[in-house]
Amino acid sequence: MPAVTYPRSERPPFGIYVHVPFCSKRCPYCAFVLIESDGSLHGRFTEVVRRQIRETPPVDASTFFFGGGTPSMLDPEAVGAILGAADHFRWTPNREVTMEANPEGLGLERLKAYREAGVNRLSLGVQSLDPSALKSLGRTHEPREALEAYHAARAAGFRNIAVDLIYGWPGQTPEGWIAELRRWIREGAEHFSIYGLTVEGGTALERSVKSGLSLPDERLQRELYLAAYDLLSAEGYRPYELSNYGRPGFESVHNRGYWDGRPYLGFGPGAHSYEPPTRRANLSNVRLYIERGEGGGSVVQMEEALTPEQRMLERIFLGLRRMEGLFVPDFDAEFGVDFRARHRRPLEEMEGAGLVRWSGGFLALTREGRVMADSVVGRFA
Repeated sequence: MPAVTYPRSERPPFGIYVHVPFCSKRCPYCAFVLIESDGSLHGRFTEVVRRQIRETPPVDASTFFFGGGTPSMLDPEAVGAILGAADHFRWTPNREVTMEANPEGLGLERLKAYREAGVNRLSLGVQSLDPSALKSLGRTHEPREALEAYHAARAAGFRNIAVDLIYGWPGQTPEGWIAELRRWIREGAEHFSIYGLTVEGGTALERSVKSGLSLPDERLQRELYLAAYDLLSAEGYRPYELSNYGRPGFESVHNRGYWDGRPYLGFGPGAHSYEPPTRRANLSNVRLYIERGEGGGSVVQMEEALTPEQRMLERIFLGLRRMEGLFVPDFDAEFGVDFRARHRRPLEEMEGAGLVRWSGGFLALTREGRVMADSVVGRFA
């Protein structure tokens, strides 16, 4: 799928994001905004989000994404109520509605109810089918539960299922990683989101590493990443973003919006909104967010207008994450600069090292460049 472009006089449709900050247990690697939940706050959270969506002026919108946390902890009725609150937005045809879900508790009837509520794309947090990996990652489901949830989703009518996997966990081997990917290819998943295990500050994983836990080194991490890239590409999954692979027509429209620089509105604690050039972030304290929202007060924690320099660097960072890369003529027109002249030296060095390539007006990462994406983008700062 080529990059989505719009006439400069036409504002692209928004993506709508709702952060559901509840999990049954915090995984040791997780630094997201969430609390361990017994369900007591779900109703209050739902009503706060519904009110804030209804009070938002209507915009043109094309996607709705329930992220988390564990959105599947919300009952289907709550999910439907939140979607209903957004009826005043001007939706494009074939609206994509994604919900992230953990395998546990995803029975056939519950999945059917999510479908009836309006969810048409499922992002299933499998992470791994290896029991030792699930244990080290602190996951609460068994491998069979992940497969059962996937099959139940098919039976419930989902025809667009993304499987989320993590690589780089202690003891992982390339052979086991390839075998797991092949299993999900045989299952027919339309999409893969594949993330390397990273050590975030303040997490239990960070404490374990400091206490001596050994993770795969940089060489093995690189091998695991490229093994997935090569296998999935050969099997017909487009590596349309650094961590995302989809069969043609099954790329995440919502997430592509972020990488294409589209505006978005975020609801829920810690969620971000972006209406160029302004970015906002909501309160990250879950209880305070709910209490402030119930009282009708502002839940915005931070708001800033990005400078042209910040916007340019962000556009480069996001553009290079895409398979097709950054479309430089649009960049030059938007910011009134000559990208090639402005970055002549790093471009020459990275082209010489085989990390970037030109295709028409697009600057894109090569296969090797994808592994070093953060380093490549840093050269433009």
